[in-house]
Amino acid sequence: MEAVGQIAAGIAHDFNNILSVIQGHAELQLNMGHEDGSLVQSLHEIAGASARAASLTRQLLAFSRKQMLHAARSTCGSPWTI
Repeated sequence: MEAVGQIAAGIAHDFNNILSVIQGHAELQLNMGHEDGSLVQSLHEIAGASARAASLTRQLLAFSRKQMLHAARSTCGSPWTI
């Protein structure tokens, strides 16, 4: 079971790095003020899907660390931390 946790942590870490790039580029494009409604909708879909995937990644990391998830207010960065 320890090995499964280590593998899960490694995969989650690498996947989170990829998601950070996807989220960052989607947010940058959304902030550029595009007028094409279908493009903006697609960017919102990308941002939402990557946020859901990031949540799954946090759950996978929590499993690998055998931790309970607790939401807490953050003072910097994103509004919620795990």
